[in-house]
Amino acid sequence: MNVKGMVSSRYAKQRQIVRMFVTMWCLVSFQPVVGQDYTITKLKLFPDRDEVLIKDVTRDSLGFVWFLTNGEIYRYDGYRSLDILKTIEEQRLMDDMPQRIFADHQNRLWMAGNASLSYLDLKTWRTHEIDTVLLPPVEKRSVRFVEQLSDSTLVIAYENGHILLWKEGHVRILDDLYQMSLATTNTITPECATFWNGCYWISTSAGTLLSVDPDRDYQTRYYPLDSIRQKIFHLVADRDFMYLNVYEEGLYRFEPSGAVSKFQPRDFSVSKTKFHVLKEGKERHVYAEPESVLLLDSALRVTQQLAIPSTHGFRVSTVRIAGDEILLGSDEGIFVVYPKTAGISQLIPDNPGTNKSTRGLYVFPDGGIFYGTYDGAGYVDPDGKTWRFDELRHAYVMLPLNEHTLLIGTEGGFLKVFDRNRMQVSELSYTLSASAGNQNTNNLPYYVMSLAETGTDFLVGSLNGLWLLDKKEWILRPFEDKSGTKHTMGLHIRHIRLTDRHGMLVSTNVGLFQWDDDNWTKIFPKTGNLGVYKSEVVGDTIWVATQGAGLVATDWQGHIIQRLTTENGLSNNLVYSLEWIDGIKVVGTANGLNLVDGRRVRRIGTAEGLSQSEFNSGASFWDAARKRVFIGGLMGYTVLDMTQRWFGSHDQLESCVTEIHTSTRDAAGKSSDYTWPYRGERTLVLKPGQSLTGLYAGTPGNYRTDAKVRYTLNTGDWEQLGPGQFISLIEPSPGDYRIRLETLSTGTEGRRKEFTIVKRPHYYETWWFKGVIVVLVAGLLLLWYRNRIRKIHREQAIRNRIAADLHDEVGSSLTRIFFQVNALSARQHLDDKQDKQLQLIADTSKHALLTMSDMVWSIDSRFDTMKDLVIRMKDYAYRLRDELDFRYRFDEPGEVESGRISQAVRQNLFLIFKEALTNAIKYSDDSEIIIALHVGTTVRLEVTNHYTKKHPAVSDRQGGCGLENMELRAVKVGGKLSVADEDGLFRVTFELLPKRGI
Repeated sequence: MNVKGMVSSRYAKQRQIVRMFVTMWCLVSFQPVVGQDYTITKLKLFPDRDEVLIKDVTRDSLGFVWFLTNGEIYRYDGYRSLDILKTIEEQRLMDDMPQRIFADHQNRLWMAGNASLSYLDLKTWRTHEIDTVLLPPVEKRSVRFVEQLSDSTLVIAYENGHILLWKEGHVRILDDLYQMSLATTNTITPECATFWNGCYWISTSAGTLLSVDPDRDYQTRYYPLDSIRQKIFHLVADRDFMYLNVYEEGLYRFEPSGAVSKFQPRDFSVSKTKFHVLKEGKERHVYAEPESVLLLDSALRVTQQLAIPSTHGFRVSTVRIAGDEILLGSDEGIFVVYPKTAGISQLIPDNPGTNKSTRGLYVFPDGGIFYGTYDGAGYVDPDGKTWRFDELRHAYVMLPLNEHTLLIGTEGGFLKVFDRNRMQVSELSYTLSASAGNQNTNNLPYYVMSLAETGTDFLVGSLNGLWLLDKKEWILRPFEDKSGTKHTMGLHIRHIRLTDRHGMLVSTNVGLFQWDDDNWTKIFPKTGNLGVYKSEVVGDTIWVATQGAGLVATDWQGHIIQRLTTENGLSNNLVYSLEWIDGIKVVGTANGLNLVDGRRVRRIGTAEGLSQSEFNSGASFWDAARKRVFIGGLMGYTVLDMTQRWFGSHDQLESCVTEIHTSTRDAAGKSSDYTWPYRGERTLVLKPGQSLTGLYAGTPGNYRTDAKVRYTLNTGDWEQLGPGQFISLIEPSPGDYRIRLETLSTGTEGRRKEFTIVKRPHYYETWWFKGVIVVLVAGLLLLWYRNRIRKIHREQAIRNRIAADLHDEVGSSLTRIFFQVNALSARQHLDDKQDKQLQLIADTSKHALLTMSDMVWSIDSRFDTMKDLVIRMKDYAYRLRDELDFRYRFDEPGEVESGRISQAVRQNLFLIFKEALTNAIKYSDDSEIIIALHVGTTVRLEVTNHYTKKHPAVSDRQGGCGLENMELRAVKVGGKLSVADEDGLFRVTFELLPKRGI
């Protein structure tokens, strides 16, 4: 059974009790409701002190605030204050004490002091002194004010009457007031200046006016005013009049004809006892006292009044209107009045009492508003007329009964009725059902938290569960199912939403429940308990405002689809109120307001003009006719205009680089640059050896949204920049460093600015220097190689010539000796002794000839190959076999056809081979001698023979002096000789690691 059918079938018995109507007298306020478009805040100028004595304040074109204290000038970038005079101390010609400052439209900071008048060009950070010839005498240079008028003329006024006009580099000196002071022996001091009717107007301490016509060669005219005897503090120019603020006399109106008349503003009175400032602006004017500041239109009508959040109530000594902002300088610090973010307004009940916390509000179709607070209720008609009902307290929820009547649920007073035709609030008469009559008085729904209605009944949600109030009989009874069970008793029914499924969603202190087909189902959370304040149904999705788990989206089975918390940009996880408006969720939390569009979160805080940071349970109302949403909190109602572009980038703040500090290793290499914001640079070049020791980022207007700044270097992770923190690159490697700044002010996506730091390399780190080094080294190597080749060729030529000479000369001589001896032996009949001697000579010459042949072979460079070495070794073994008749095998594993070998290695390796082979033949047992020459990663020669074991000293004999000689030859070429002797096997091994020339 659906809710409608169930409720209409309940309780046939009806009772009616005495209806009591209590009429509340309406207190009428005839002051219309004024839009609160501006807000005010105090700047945190220094981290270690809250109070700063301000002598003057101004703002440049980028929004940076400049202020003057007792002799020091600072620039406030949104986070920190820079001492300006320290940065230009080397440029100052004299130790001057600034008295006034002003930042003009050309980004020049004017500094007026006793000794000089100068300006600091913010684009170059160079000071420019005004010629002292143009200034009053040094002993009379006490500055009264510095102002830039609406036609861009800069006025510097001195207390002795001298006035300097500066426009586009042209200077004009006015001495009229100074001369009058000399004539009357009374100093006439300029007090204020304005531009009106094509002339410059200057008020004086004598209650007079001086006009200057720039179109007539600065012709002056002096206006004594008979009705004014006091100094004229301030001037405000209007189209047809000029308003004069006279000391202790109030306001006067000065007409073009010269007539003066007393003027009394409609909405305020100029104080005669408090110090005040009346400041002229282009679109609005300002009147400031110690406690409050009034925003005025061109006719000096009050458009808004703001209380100055001052601790001590010090006087406001200086006021600057810069664009849409107002700077108030006092002995306590700087207060800034600035417009709220477009689309934010507020409704603050004017009921007596300090507790303005509101939860109930209803907007009638014609725009009339009924609201309820802890300290009373009220009604504001469409024209702004207000009625107060101070006795109706704790009005939580409202439900329209008809076009002019509301049903109101209260905390402790059950239900009331408001009739706006009679402007009265009355008690609701009702009767308890039989089952309800048996309830304890403490269990009745006097504490109403939510209301809804069906065709037959009102649904009343309370601290004691869900109740039904019959519309016809006005009988109150608990909500029961078919069995008579009161499922909701003991639950706090915070919100009731009827659904298209003929059921309802009920938000309670333990979760979200669904009533459907006479059954209760807990949708969220699936396990455990979690308080829910409200739910919104969008298609097949239920959005749930939770008590600590953020904003949760579920399906109808309770499965979580999406969750938005502080990690996703939500300002707080305690969600009190929720409205779904054209795809945007308006979320009121315990710390700020949020607009959610998909996964984009737009945070709205007090810095944007929000009058309160904490909102109340379920306190929201969507005025569809006027596209406004009301969200109740601790200080009335915040009103959002939902026709605004809330997710645009127009309200996002942007940060910029304010200071750049660099240094080198030497103490003289430090430098600073404060001009980046004004020059719009995007590239910083670091010289060789230079480091970036500090790069500061500032956010002008940071007080508007309390922005946060983060940065990333190249493709690295984002890192947060705290107040006063900086970015540094100490001795970076040469190259480009891309830095991105992102300012997060009103949402999860902020404005980004990108710039590049280029580190220039030392000359020895450049590509061309490295290229020169490579070419130079390559040239030296080539020269060395060519010299080496020439040297080798010379050596080879010498070796070849020596080999040829030995072969031709010595070889032929030995050959002749050999043949001569043989011939002599054949022709002569010699005895045996002589024959032996001749044979010995022949053998010796033959041996010498063979030795010389080996020497010639070893010297000749044409045989410096492994192949020639192998051929020579084989040839030697072959000839020796013919002489000595032994058996051998010559193995040559590896590649020996190619590859060169040095002459020293070739010669010594061959001699080692000869000695080893000779010993093997001499001491062999006539078995086969194995000769192996391995050519690969190493060169290894092995000569192996067998010997008779009966000769125990054979190894010594095979070795002898020959072994020692072989070892010496092996060492000479860097090789290693080893001998193995066991079981009748003798092996000589020579190993040579590959070296140059092999």
